[in-house]
Amino acid sequence: MDQLLIAGFCVCALTVVLRYGCGRRSVDDIASLPGPPSSSWLYGNLPELLLDRPYGSNGLKWLAEYGPVHRIRGCFGENRLMVSDPVALRYILANFTTFGKSPTHRFLNPIAFGSGSLLHVTGEQHHRIRGIMNAMFSATNVRGLAPILEKAVLELIERWRSEPIDVVDVYRAMHDTTLQAVGEGVMGYNIRENENYARTYRNLVQAEATLSKAAILADAVLCKFPYSLLNILTLFPSSDIQKLVDHRHANVHLSNILLESKLETLKLESEADNDLFSILVQKNSEASSPMSADEIKDQVGTLTVAGEETTANSLVWALYVLAQNPQWQETIRQEINHWIANHSDRAVDYDQLPFLNAIIKEVLRFYSPLPHADRYCTQDAIVPLSEPIITAGKVLTSLRVKKGTYVTVAISTFHRLTSIWGPDAHEFKPSRWLRDEEVSKSTSLGPYSNLLSFFSGPRVCIGWRFAILETQIILSHLVRNFIFSLLAGSDVQPGCAITLVPMDADGKANLYLHVSPL
Repeated sequence: MDQLLIAGFCVCALTVVLRYGCGRRSVDDIASLPGPPSSSWLYGNLPELLLDRPYGSNGLKWLAEYGPVHRIRGCFGENRLMVSDPVALRYILANFTTFGKSPTHRFLNPIAFGSGSLLHVTGEQHHRIRGIMNAMFSATNVRGLAPILEKAVLELIERWRSEPIDVVDVYRAMHDTTLQAVGEGVMGYNIRENENYARTYRNLVQAEATLSKAAILADAVLCKFPYSLLNILTLFPSSDIQKLVDHRHANVHLSNILLESKLETLKLESEADNDLFSILVQKNSEASSPMSADEIKDQVGTLTVAGEETTANSLVWALYVLAQNPQWQETIRQEINHWIANHSDRAVDYDQLPFLNAIIKEVLRFYSPLPHADRYCTQDAIVPLSEPIITAGKVLTSLRVKKGTYVTVAISTFHRLTSIWGPDAHEFKPSRWLRDEEVSKSTSLGPYSNLLSFFSGPRVCIGWRFAILETQIILSHLVRNFIFSLLAGSDVQPGCAITLVPMDADGKANLYLHVSPL
Protein backbone atom coordinates (compact mmCIF):
# COMPACT_ATOMS: atom_id res chain seq x y z
CA MET A 1 0.00 0.00 0.00
CA ASP A 2 1.01 3.64 -0.39
CA GLN A 3 2.84 4.82 2.71
CA LEU A 4 0.45 7.72 3.36
CA LEU A 5 -2.55 5.45 2.98
CA ILE A 6 -1.01 2.95 5.35
CA ALA A 7 -0.39 5.62 7.97
CA GLY A 8 -3.84 7.12 7.62
CA PHE A 9 -5.56 3.77 7.65
CA CYS A 10 -3.65 2.69 10.74
CA VAL A 11 -4.59 5.85 12.63
CA CYS A 12 -8.26 5.53 11.70
CA ALA A 13 -8.32 1.87 12.67
CA LEU A 14 -6.39 2.10 15.92
CA THR A 15 -9.50 2.26 18.08
CA VAL A 16 -10.77 -0.92 16.43
CA VAL A 17 -7.46 -2.64 17.12
CA LEU A 18 -7.46 -1.61 20.75
CA ARG A 19 -10.97 -2.86 21.24
CA TYR A 20 -10.84 -6.13 19.34
CA GLY A 21 -7.14 -6.99 19.32
CA CYS A 22 -5.50 -6.09 22.56
CA GLY A 23 -8.41 -7.04 24.78
CA ARG A 24 -8.05 -10.71 24.00
CA ARG A 25 -5.05 -11.78 26.01
CA SER A 26 -3.90 -15.33 25.44
CA VAL A 27 -4.77 -17.81 28.16
CA ASP A 28 -3.35 -20.85 26.38
CA ASP A 29 0.10 -22.43 26.60
CA ILE A 30 1.73 -19.92 24.25
CA ALA A 31 1.91 -17.21 26.90
CA SER A 32 4.09 -19.47 29.06
CA LEU A 33 6.54 -20.36 26.29
CA PRO A 34 10.02 -18.84 26.13
CA GLY A 35 10.72 -16.35 23.40
CA PRO A 36 12.74 -13.28 22.44
CA PRO A 37 12.06 -9.99 24.22
CA SER A 38 10.17 -7.40 22.23
CA SER A 39 11.48 -3.86 22.02
CA SER A 40 8.25 -2.50 20.58
CA TRP A 41 4.62 -3.02 21.61
CA LEU A 42 3.56 -1.63 18.24
CA TYR A 43 5.62 -3.96 16.02
CA GLY A 44 6.64 -6.78 18.32
CA ASN A 45 9.36 -9.07 16.93
CA LEU A 46 8.04 -8.92 13.35
CA PRO A 47 10.61 -6.45 11.99
CA GLU A 48 13.39 -8.63 13.45
CA LEU A 49 11.87 -11.64 11.68
CA LEU A 50 10.77 -10.16 8.36
CA LEU A 51 13.27 -7.35 7.74
CA ASP A 52 16.32 -9.32 8.89
CA ARG A 53 19.50 -9.13 6.74
CA PRO A 54 20.55 -11.73 6.00
CA TYR A 55 17.11 -13.19 6.39
CA GLY A 56 16.99 -15.99 8.95
CA SER A 57 19.82 -14.93 11.25
CA ASN A 58 17.42 -13.91 14.02
CA GLY A 59 15.29 -16.99 13.47
CA LEU A 60 18.34 -19.22 13.90
CA LYS A 61 19.39 -17.30 17.01
CA TRP A 62 15.92 -17.81 18.49
CA LEU A 63 16.02 -21.49 17.55
CA ALA A 64 19.30 -21.96 19.41
CA GLU A 65 18.10 -20.06 22.47
CA TYR A 66 14.43 -21.02 22.76
CA GLY A 67 14.04 -24.25 20.77
CA PRO A 68 11.95 -25.27 17.74
CA VAL A 69 8.66 -24.10 19.30
CA HIS A 70 8.62 -20.69 20.93
CA ARG A 71 6.67 -17.50 21.33
CA ILE A 72 7.24 -14.29 19.45
CA ARG A 73 5.36 -11.01 19.72
CA GLY A 74 3.25 -9.67 16.89
CA CYS A 75 1.94 -6.15 16.53
CA PHE A 76 0.10 -4.63 19.49
CA GLY A 77 1.69 -7.07 21.93
CA GLU A 78 -0.11 -10.19 20.71
CA ASN A 79 1.43 -13.62 21.26
CA ARG A 80 2.34 -15.63 18.17
CA LEU A 81 3.67 -19.14 17.83
CA MET A 82 6.83 -19.84 15.82
CA VAL A 83 7.23 -23.49 14.85
CA SER A 84 9.98 -25.57 13.26
CA ASP A 85 9.31 -28.75 15.27
CA PRO A 86 8.62 -31.45 12.61
CA VAL A 87 5.82 -33.21 14.52
CA ALA A 88 4.05 -29.94 15.25
CA LEU A 89 4.52 -28.82 11.65
CA ARG A 90 3.04 -32.04 10.29
CA TYR A 91 -0.05 -31.58 12.45
CA ILE A 92 -0.48 -27.90 11.60
CA LEU A 93 -0.03 -28.36 7.86
CA ALA A 94 -2.24 -31.46 7.74
CA ASN A 95 -5.15 -29.64 9.39
CA PHE A 96 -5.96 -26.73 7.10
CA THR A 97 -9.50 -26.43 8.47
CA THR A 98 -8.03 -25.57 11.87
CA PHE A 99 -4.89 -23.77 10.69
CA GLY A 100 -5.95 -21.83 7.60
CA LYS A 101 -4.60 -18.83 5.78
CA SER A 102 -4.55 -15.45 7.45
CA PRO A 103 -7.46 -13.02 6.96
CA THR A 104 -5.22 -10.78 4.86
CA HIS A 105 -4.43 -13.59 2.42
CA ARG A 106 -8.08 -14.61 2.27
CA PHE A 107 -8.87 -11.03 1.31
CA LEU A 108 -6.07 -10.43 -1.22
CA ASN A 109 -5.94 -13.76 -3.09
CA PRO A 110 -9.34 -13.48 -4.81
CA ILE A 111 -8.61 -9.87 -5.79
CA ALA A 112 -5.52 -10.98 -7.72
CA PHE A 113 -6.50 -14.47 -8.86
CA GLY A 114 -10.27 -14.89 -8.55
CA SER A 115 -12.57 -16.53 -6.03
CA GLY A 116 -12.15 -19.93 -7.71
CA SER A 117 -8.35 -19.93 -7.53
CA LEU A 118 -6.77 -22.99 -5.96
CA LEU A 119 -4.89 -20.55 -3.72
CA HIS A 120 -8.19 -19.34 -2.27
CA VAL A 121 -10.81 -22.10 -2.26
CA THR A 122 -11.36 -24.37 0.74
CA GLY A 123 -13.34 -27.43 1.76
CA GLU A 124 -15.23 -29.46 -0.85
CA GLN A 125 -14.52 -26.94 -3.59
CA HIS A 126 -10.77 -27.22 -2.99
CA HIS A 127 -10.97 -31.02 -2.89
CA ARG A 128 -12.87 -31.13 -6.20
CA ILE A 129 -10.66 -28.64 -8.06
CA ARG A 130 -7.43 -30.11 -6.74
CA GLY A 131 -8.50 -33.63 -7.72
CA ILE A 132 -8.85 -32.56 -11.35
CA MET A 133 -5.63 -30.53 -11.32
CA ASN A 134 -3.63 -33.36 -9.73
CA ALA A 135 -4.18 -35.39 -12.89
CA MET A 136 -2.94 -32.45 -14.92
CA PHE A 137 0.35 -32.38 -12.96
CA SER A 138 1.01 -36.12 -13.08
CA ALA A 139 4.62 -37.26 -13.46
CA THR A 140 3.96 -38.42 -17.03
CA ASN A 141 2.40 -35.13 -18.11
CA VAL A 142 5.18 -33.08 -16.54
CA ARG A 143 7.94 -35.17 -18.16
CA GLY A 144 6.31 -34.51 -21.52
CA LEU A 145 7.03 -30.80 -21.09
CA ALA A 146 10.82 -31.21 -21.21
CA PRO A 147 11.16 -30.10 -24.87
CA ILE A 148 9.11 -26.95 -24.18
CA LEU A 149 11.22 -26.05 -21.15
CA GLU A 150 14.42 -26.75 -23.07
CA LYS A 151 13.23 -24.41 -25.82
CA ALA A 152 12.83 -21.56 -23.32
CA VAL A 153 16.37 -21.86 -21.94
CA LEU A 154 17.89 -22.41 -25.39
CA GLU A 155 16.40 -19.09 -26.49
CA LEU A 156 18.13 -17.43 -23.54
CA ILE A 157 21.42 -19.14 -24.37
CA GLU A 158 21.17 -17.97 -27.98
CA ARG A 159 20.55 -14.39 -26.86
CA TRP A 160 23.50 -14.42 -24.50
CA ARG A 161 25.78 -15.88 -27.19
CA SER A 162 24.67 -13.45 -29.89
CA GLU A 163 25.09 -10.33 -27.73
CA PRO A 164 28.38 -9.06 -26.30
CA ILE A 165 27.80 -9.62 -22.61
CA ASP A 166 29.99 -9.77 -19.56
CA VAL A 167 27.82 -8.84 -16.59
CA VAL A 168 24.22 -10.02 -16.37
CA ASP A 169 21.48 -9.48 -13.80
CA VAL A 170 20.62 -13.16 -13.54
CA TYR A 171 17.76 -12.31 -11.17
CA ARG A 172 15.89 -10.56 -13.96
CA ALA A 173 17.01 -13.10 -16.57
CA MET A 174 15.75 -16.07 -14.57
CA HIS A 175 12.40 -14.43 -13.92
CA ASP A 176 11.96 -13.62 -17.62
CA THR A 177 12.94 -17.14 -18.65
CA THR A 178 10.75 -18.96 -16.15
CA LEU A 179 7.79 -16.74 -17.02
CA GLN A 180 8.24 -17.70 -20.66
CA ALA A 181 8.62 -21.38 -19.73
CA VAL A 182 5.47 -21.30 -17.61
CA GLY A 183 3.56 -19.53 -20.38
CA GLU A 184 4.42 -22.11 -23.02
CA GLY A 185 4.61 -25.21 -20.83
CA VAL A 186 1.62 -24.60 -18.60
CA MET A 187 -0.65 -22.53 -20.82
CA GLY A 188 0.59 -23.20 -24.35
CA TYR A 189 0.92 -19.46 -24.84
CA ASN A 190 3.77 -17.10 -25.70
CA ILE A 191 3.56 -14.50 -22.95
CA ARG A 192 5.88 -12.21 -24.89
CA GLU A 193 2.95 -11.64 -27.26
CA ASN A 194 0.88 -10.25 -24.37
CA GLU A 195 2.92 -7.42 -22.91
CA ASN A 196 0.03 -6.29 -20.72
CA TYR A 197 -0.09 -9.65 -18.95
CA ALA A 198 3.68 -9.74 -18.44
CA ARG A 199 3.69 -6.14 -17.19
CA THR A 200 0.85 -6.59 -14.71
CA TYR A 201 2.44 -9.80 -13.45
CA ARG A 202 5.77 -8.05 -12.80
CA ASN A 203 3.90 -5.25 -11.03
CA LEU A 204 2.11 -7.83 -8.91
CA VAL A 205 5.40 -9.44 -7.88
CA GLN A 206 6.85 -6.01 -7.09
CA ALA A 207 3.83 -5.12 -4.94
CA GLU A 208 4.12 -8.36 -2.99
CA ALA A 209 7.83 -7.80 -2.47
CA THR A 210 7.41 -4.40 -0.82
CA LEU A 211 7.99 -4.98 2.87
CA SER A 212 8.46 -2.32 5.53
CA LYS A 213 7.44 -1.54 9.09
CA ALA A 214 4.45 0.36 7.76
CA ALA A 215 3.38 -2.64 5.67
CA ILE A 216 3.76 -4.94 8.68
CA LEU A 217 1.56 -2.62 10.71
CA ALA A 218 -1.04 -2.34 7.96
CA ASP A 219 -1.28 -6.12 7.70
CA ALA A 220 -1.82 -6.37 11.45
CA VAL A 221 -4.59 -3.76 11.32
CA LEU A 222 -6.31 -5.43 8.38
CA CYS A 223 -6.40 -8.71 10.27
CA LYS A 224 -8.44 -7.11 13.06
CA PHE A 225 -11.19 -5.88 10.78
CA PRO A 226 -14.36 -7.89 10.07
CA TYR A 227 -13.82 -9.71 6.78
CA SER A 228 -16.88 -8.10 5.18
CA LEU A 229 -15.54 -4.59 5.80
CA LEU A 230 -12.28 -5.29 3.98
CA ASN A 231 -14.10 -5.12 0.65
CA ILE A 232 -14.36 -1.37 1.14
CA LEU A 233 -10.66 -1.18 0.23
CA THR A 234 -11.43 -2.33 -3.31
CA LEU A 235 -13.68 0.72 -3.78
CA PHE A 236 -10.81 3.09 -3.01
CA PRO A 237 -7.74 1.01 -3.88
CA SER A 238 -4.21 2.04 -3.04
CA SER A 239 -1.57 1.71 -5.75
CA ASP A 240 -0.62 -1.77 -4.52
CA ILE A 241 -4.23 -2.99 -4.36
CA GLN A 242 -4.70 -1.54 -7.84
CA LYS A 243 -1.79 -3.68 -9.08
CA LEU A 244 -3.68 -6.76 -7.88
CA VAL A 245 -6.84 -5.57 -9.63
CA ASP A 246 -4.93 -4.83 -12.85
CA HIS A 247 -3.40 -8.29 -12.90
CA ARG A 248 -6.81 -9.81 -12.25
CA HIS A 249 -8.16 -8.00 -15.32
CA ALA A 250 -5.22 -9.24 -17.39
CA ASN A 251 -5.87 -12.77 -16.09
CA VAL A 252 -9.51 -12.59 -17.14
CA HIS A 253 -8.57 -11.43 -20.63
CA LEU A 254 -5.91 -14.11 -21.14
CA SER A 255 -7.97 -16.91 -19.59
CA ASN A 256 -10.88 -16.13 -21.93
CA ILE A 257 -8.56 -16.49 -24.91
CA LEU A 258 -7.03 -19.72 -23.60
CA LEU A 259 -10.26 -21.42 -22.60
CA GLU A 260 -11.99 -20.58 -25.87
CA SER A 261 -9.04 -22.00 -27.83
CA LYS A 262 -8.76 -25.20 -25.76
CA LEU A 263 -12.52 -25.85 -25.85
CA GLU A 264 -12.55 -25.39 -29.62
CA THR A 265 -9.78 -27.95 -29.98
CA LEU A 266 -11.70 -30.35 -27.74
CA LYS A 267 -14.94 -29.77 -29.66
CA LEU A 268 -13.29 -30.53 -32.99
CA GLU A 269 -11.78 -33.68 -31.46
CA SER A 270 -8.41 -32.51 -32.71
CA GLU A 271 -5.22 -33.79 -31.16
CA ALA A 272 -4.81 -31.79 -27.96
CA ASP A 273 -1.67 -29.79 -27.29
CA ASN A 274 0.56 -31.15 -24.54
CA ASP A 275 0.60 -27.98 -22.45
CA LEU A 276 -0.91 -28.44 -19.01
CA PHE A 277 -3.85 -26.10 -19.54
CA SER A 278 -4.99 -28.20 -22.52
CA ILE A 279 -4.71 -31.30 -20.34
CA LEU A 280 -6.71 -29.55 -17.61
CA VAL A 281 -9.56 -28.75 -20.00
CA GLN A 282 -9.57 -32.33 -21.27
CA LYS A 283 -9.47 -33.87 -17.77
CA ASN A 284 -12.22 -31.52 -16.64
CA SER A 285 -14.48 -32.68 -19.47
CA GLU A 286 -14.10 -36.24 -18.18
CA ALA A 287 -14.68 -35.42 -14.49
CA SER A 288 -17.88 -36.47 -12.71
CA SER A 289 -17.96 -33.12 -10.87
CA PRO A 290 -16.22 -30.77 -13.29
CA MET A 291 -14.94 -27.28 -12.66
CA SER A 292 -17.03 -24.40 -13.97
CA ALA A 293 -15.65 -22.21 -16.74
CA ASP A 294 -14.93 -19.46 -14.20
CA GLU A 295 -13.10 -21.90 -11.93
CA ILE A 296 -10.92 -23.04 -14.83
CA LYS A 297 -10.12 -19.46 -15.80
CA ASP A 298 -9.24 -18.55 -12.22
CA GLN A 299 -6.33 -21.02 -12.36
CA VAL A 300 -4.40 -19.07 -15.02
CA GLY A 301 -2.93 -16.50 -12.63
CA THR A 302 -2.55 -19.15 -9.95
CA LEU A 303 -0.45 -21.34 -12.23
CA THR A 304 1.68 -18.40 -13.32
CA VAL A 305 2.70 -17.23 -9.87
CA ALA A 306 3.06 -20.78 -8.53
CA GLY A 307 5.24 -21.90 -11.43
CA GLU A 308 7.40 -18.83 -11.88
CA GLU A 309 8.36 -16.92 -8.76
CA THR A 310 9.86 -19.53 -6.44
CA THR A 311 11.48 -21.47 -9.30
CA ALA A 312 13.17 -18.35 -10.65
CA ASN A 313 14.55 -17.47 -7.22
CA SER A 314 15.80 -21.03 -6.69
CA LEU A 315 17.70 -20.76 -9.98
CA VAL A 316 19.15 -17.41 -8.92
CA TRP A 317 20.46 -18.85 -5.64
CA ALA A 318 21.83 -21.89 -7.47
CA LEU A 319 23.80 -19.65 -9.82
CA TYR A 320 24.96 -17.63 -6.81
CA VAL A 321 26.48 -20.63 -5.03
CA LEU A 322 27.91 -22.03 -8.28
CA ALA A 323 29.54 -18.67 -9.03
CA GLN A 324 31.37 -19.03 -5.71
CA ASN A 325 32.39 -22.62 -6.47
CA PRO A 326 33.66 -23.03 -10.05
CA GLN A 327 34.64 -26.63 -9.33
CA TRP A 328 30.96 -27.47 -8.79
CA GLN A 329 30.16 -25.98 -12.20
CA GLU A 330 32.75 -28.24 -13.77
CA THR A 331 31.39 -31.29 -11.95
CA ILE A 332 27.93 -30.61 -13.37
CA ARG A 333 29.33 -30.20 -16.89
CA GLN A 334 31.24 -33.46 -16.67
CA GLU A 335 28.20 -35.25 -15.28
CA ILE A 336 25.94 -34.06 -18.11
CA ASN A 337 28.50 -34.73 -20.84
CA HIS A 338 29.16 -38.21 -19.47
CA TRP A 339 25.46 -39.03 -19.44
CA ILE A 340 24.96 -37.77 -23.01
CA ALA A 341 28.01 -39.68 -24.26
CA ASN A 342 26.63 -42.92 -22.84
CA HIS A 343 22.99 -42.36 -23.86
CA SER A 344 23.24 -40.64 -27.22
CA ASP A 345 20.02 -42.27 -28.42
CA ARG A 346 17.89 -40.95 -25.57
CA ALA A 347 16.71 -37.64 -24.21
CA VAL A 348 18.44 -36.56 -21.03
CA ASP A 349 16.96 -38.08 -17.88
CA TYR A 350 17.63 -35.24 -15.47
CA ASP A 351 16.80 -37.36 -12.44
CA GLN A 352 19.88 -39.46 -13.24
CA LEU A 353 22.31 -36.56 -12.68
CA PRO A 354 23.13 -36.92 -8.97
CA PHE A 355 25.36 -33.89 -8.46
CA LEU A 356 23.04 -31.55 -10.35
CA ASN A 357 20.19 -32.71 -8.14
CA ALA A 358 22.32 -32.46 -5.01
CA ILE A 359 22.93 -28.78 -5.81
CA ILE A 360 19.21 -28.19 -6.39
CA LYS A 361 18.17 -29.93 -3.18
CA GLU A 362 20.74 -28.07 -1.12
CA VAL A 363 19.63 -24.74 -2.60
CA LEU A 364 16.03 -25.56 -1.70
CA ARG A 365 17.15 -26.41 1.83
CA PHE A 366 19.64 -23.63 2.50
CA TYR A 367 17.90 -20.86 0.54
CA SER A 368 14.28 -21.84 1.15
CA PRO A 369 12.28 -20.21 -1.68
CA LEU A 370 9.39 -19.61 0.71
CA PRO A 371 11.21 -19.01 4.02
CA HIS A 372 8.10 -18.91 6.18
CA ALA A 373 4.32 -18.94 5.99
CA ASP A 374 1.62 -17.77 8.36
CA ARG A 375 -1.31 -19.86 9.52
CA TYR A 376 -4.31 -18.65 11.49
CA CYS A 377 -5.95 -20.86 14.12
CA THR A 378 -9.71 -20.92 13.47
CA GLN A 379 -10.64 -23.13 16.44
CA ASP A 380 -9.01 -24.28 19.66
CA ALA A 381 -6.45 -27.01 19.00
CA ILE A 382 -3.95 -29.26 20.75
CA VAL A 383 -0.69 -29.50 18.79
CA PRO A 384 1.62 -32.50 19.40
CA LEU A 385 5.36 -32.01 19.89
CA SER A 386 8.38 -34.11 18.98
CA GLU A 387 9.97 -33.38 22.34
CA PRO A 388 8.68 -31.84 25.58
CA ILE A 389 8.95 -28.14 26.33
CA ILE A 390 9.93 -27.21 29.87
CA THR A 391 8.35 -23.95 31.00
CA ALA A 392 8.53 -22.21 34.36
CA GLY A 393 5.46 -24.04 35.58
CA LYS A 394 5.31 -27.46 33.89
CA VAL A 395 6.48 -29.87 31.21
CA LEU A 396 4.45 -29.65 28.00
CA THR A 397 4.18 -32.72 25.74
CA SER A 398 1.59 -30.98 23.57
CA LEU A 399 0.53 -27.40 23.13
CA ARG A 400 -2.89 -25.83 23.57
CA VAL A 401 -3.44 -23.20 20.88
CA LYS A 402 -6.44 -20.90 21.13
CA LYS A 403 -8.65 -19.73 18.30
CA GLY A 404 -7.33 -16.50 16.78
CA THR A 405 -3.64 -17.35 17.24
CA TYR A 406 -1.18 -16.67 14.43
CA VAL A 407 1.36 -19.42 13.74
CA THR A 408 4.57 -18.82 11.82
CA VAL A 409 5.55 -21.96 9.92
CA ALA A 410 9.32 -21.48 10.08
CA ILE A 411 10.39 -23.32 6.93
CA SER A 412 13.94 -21.95 6.74
CA THR A 413 14.49 -22.79 10.42
CA PHE A 414 13.16 -26.33 9.96
CA HIS A 415 15.71 -26.70 7.17
CA ARG A 416 18.51 -25.98 9.68
CA LEU A 417 17.49 -28.42 12.43
CA THR A 418 20.54 -30.52 13.34
CA SER A 419 18.18 -33.28 14.51
CA ILE A 420 17.01 -33.67 10.90
CA TRP A 421 19.94 -32.57 8.75
CA GLY A 422 22.90 -33.44 10.94
CA PRO A 423 25.54 -31.42 12.83
CA ASP A 424 26.53 -29.61 9.61
CA ALA A 425 23.00 -28.31 9.00
CA HIS A 426 24.23 -24.70 8.99
CA GLU A 427 26.66 -25.36 6.13
CA PHE A 428 25.88 -25.42 2.41
CA LYS A 429 27.00 -28.96 1.54
CA PRO A 430 25.64 -30.64 -1.60
CA SER A 431 27.50 -33.79 -0.55
CA ARG A 432 24.86 -34.47 2.12
CA TRP A 433 22.54 -35.54 -0.71
CA LEU A 434 25.09 -37.98 -2.14
CA ARG A 435 25.27 -40.13 0.98
CA ASP A 436 23.53 -43.48 0.94
CA GLU A 437 21.15 -42.47 3.71
CA GLU A 438 20.75 -38.88 2.44
CA VAL A 439 18.87 -37.25 5.34
CA SER A 440 16.65 -38.44 8.13
CA LYS A 441 13.32 -39.77 6.86
CA SER A 442 11.85 -40.30 10.32
CA THR A 443 9.97 -37.02 10.15
CA SER A 444 9.31 -36.77 6.42
CA LEU A 445 7.15 -33.76 5.60
CA GLY A 446 7.34 -32.43 2.07
CA PRO A 447 6.85 -34.30 -1.23
CA TYR A 448 10.47 -33.90 -2.29
CA SER A 449 13.40 -35.20 -0.21
CA ASN A 450 11.88 -34.24 3.17
CA LEU A 451 12.07 -30.58 2.20
CA LEU A 452 9.32 -28.13 3.15
CA SER A 453 10.09 -25.96 0.12
CA PHE A 454 6.85 -27.11 -1.52
CA PHE A 455 4.93 -27.17 1.74
CA SER A 456 3.09 -30.24 3.05
CA GLY A 457 -0.35 -31.63 3.71
CA PRO A 458 -3.48 -30.96 1.63
CA ARG A 459 -2.13 -27.59 0.44
CA VAL A 460 1.20 -28.95 -0.82
CA CYS A 461 2.38 -27.19 -3.99
CA ILE A 462 0.51 -28.92 -6.79
CA GLY A 463 3.20 -28.10 -9.36
CA TRP A 464 6.27 -29.27 -7.47
CA ARG A 465 7.23 -31.81 -10.17
CA PHE A 466 7.06 -29.08 -12.81
CA ALA A 467 9.20 -26.78 -10.64
CA ILE A 468 11.90 -29.43 -10.19
CA LEU A 469 12.03 -30.32 -13.89
CA GLU A 470 12.12 -26.64 -14.85
CA THR A 471 15.01 -26.03 -12.45
CA GLN A 472 16.91 -29.12 -13.64
CA ILE A 473 16.61 -28.18 -17.31
CA ILE A 474 17.40 -24.48 -17.05
CA LEU A 475 20.31 -24.87 -14.62
CA SER A 476 21.96 -27.77 -16.47
CA HIS A 477 21.80 -26.01 -19.84
CA LEU A 478 23.16 -22.74 -18.48
CA VAL A 479 26.08 -24.36 -16.67
CA ARG A 480 26.91 -26.47 -19.71
CA ASN A 481 27.17 -23.33 -21.87
CA PHE A 482 28.56 -20.64 -19.57
CA ILE A 483 30.95 -19.99 -16.70
CA PHE A 484 29.48 -17.92 -13.87
CA SER A 485 31.56 -15.90 -11.41
CA LEU A 486 30.96 -13.23 -8.77
CA LEU A 487 31.67 -9.57 -9.31
CA ALA A 488 34.43 -8.12 -7.17
CA GLY A 489 32.92 -6.57 -4.06
CA SER A 490 29.54 -8.20 -4.60
CA ASP A 491 27.53 -7.91 -1.40
CA VAL A 492 24.05 -9.34 -1.84
CA GLN A 493 22.25 -10.91 1.09
CA PRO A 494 19.11 -13.01 1.40
CA GLY A 495 16.07 -10.85 2.02
CA CYS A 496 12.44 -11.76 2.53
CA ALA A 497 10.06 -10.41 -0.11
CA ILE A 498 7.47 -13.12 0.55
CA THR A 499 9.95 -15.33 -1.29
CA LEU A 500 13.69 -15.32 -0.57
CA VAL A 501 15.54 -13.00 -2.95
CA PRO A 502 19.09 -11.60 -3.20
CA MET A 503 19.07 -7.97 -2.07
CA ASP A 504 21.74 -5.32 -2.45
CA ALA A 505 22.64 -2.68 0.12
CA ASP A 506 19.72 -0.51 -1.05
CA GLY A 507 17.22 -3.31 -0.51
CA LYS A 508 16.71 -3.92 -4.24
CA ALA A 509 16.40 -7.44 -5.61
CA ASN A 510 19.11 -8.28 -8.14
CA LEU A 511 22.14 -10.49 -8.68
CA TYR A 512 24.80 -9.39 -11.14
CA LEU A 513 27.26 -12.08 -12.23
CA HIS A 514 30.05 -12.36 -14.77
CA VAL A 515 28.80 -14.68 -17.52
CA SER A 516 31.41 -16.10 -19.91
CA PRO A 517 30.49 -18.40 -22.82
CA LEU A 518 32.27 -21.73 -23.13
